[in-house]
Amino acid sequence: MDHFESEFEDLMMEAYGLPNGAAKMALLERAAELADLAGNVEAGYEAREEIVEVGSFGGFPLKAIVAYSWQLGQYDRNPEAYEAHTLHWNYKWVIDDVPSFPDVPAQQIESLLEDLRRRYQEYGVSDRTYWYYRFRISMYMGDLDKAGEYLNEFRKLKRDAMSDCSACELDEQVRYLLLTGQDEAAVKKAQPIVKGRQRCAHVPHATLPFLLLPLHRLGRTEEAEEIQPKSYKLIRDNLTFVHEFGEHIGYLSIVDPQKALPLLERHLPQVEGHEDPLNRMMFYWNAAALLQKLIRTGESFVLNLPPSSRFYALADNHDELRQKLEEEAFTTAQALDNRNANTYYTEYGKELLKERG
Repeated sequence: MDHFESEFEDLMMEAYGLPNGAAKMALLERAAELADLAGNVEAGYEAREEIVEVGSFGGFPLKAIVAYSWQLGQYDRNPEAYEAHTLHWNYKWVIDDVPSFPDVPAQQIESLLEDLRRRYQEYGVSDRTYWYYRFRISMYMGDLDKAGEYLNEFRKLKRDAMSDCSACELDEQVRYLLLTGQDEAAVKKAQPIVKGRQRCAHVPHATLPFLLLPLHRLGRTEEAEEIQPKSYKLIRDNLTFVHEFGEHIGYLSIVDPQKALPLLERHLPQVEGHEDPLNRMMFYWNAAALLQKLIRTGESFVLNLPPSSRFYALADNHDELRQKLEEEAFTTAQALDNRNANTYYTEYGKELLKERG
């Protein structure tokens, strides 16, 4: 075994033993760099396959997108050399993250969706997943009418080899009901998840935080109070759930703002470096709502942030920090709205701050 192979395998083995996160990503990126320097495309592909997974589920979606684009180029040049199922499956993860970046034009997102459709047809599966991701991406881009149309198309087709698990599909349909103001229908539809009959690695983690305020609005406050600590325990150590962190803070800002402070202190330094601008925006709005609520009600509080946080200097100036978080969130919202040709996120942020602050 030559020096490259030995070092590459050591890096990969060390990475495999770590949870998704920055340390694992650094090892994988070093392994990919070594493979590229050695001209070993197969090793580079292996490292990037892991980068796509860690990036998609560990808080580095941009790194995942770049790595997947490289993989796709290699596959198109030599499709017989690579395993097709995993590559096609992972396309879903990548396309799911693309709308979070306002610099990606709407036309490029459309082209990616059509490329996914073509590749899936060539792979031998139906348009079911294509319609499902059109539904999801329309939600992320603030076109809820189109999302409803695509949801209907998706429901007409039977599951196949590229379908997401039933728990994930149910979670997205619950999210659609919530975004269209149907709290009661959403809570009812989510019951298989709440009761544990539908679950996976991502669910109920991604579902429960979004049910807290709907339950509260419906007067089912005891259910929300019972779910909140259990829900938070599921996600607290996973940076995939940045938006969900924010939902916990937003809920607690209404029912018990002091309980939300430790969440803000824990997660703000993590989120400020997160690559996903859409989910960072959602967290910032909820953080700003909490600060607004505490300031408005005159509650005394201390905010402890580490010196490494770029907001450290504002930790004692609560209103200035609130303004800064709002400003950054609305800047992202405006950029997303410009790309999406609507005012969805700007209006969403205003309503969120009004309800939770």
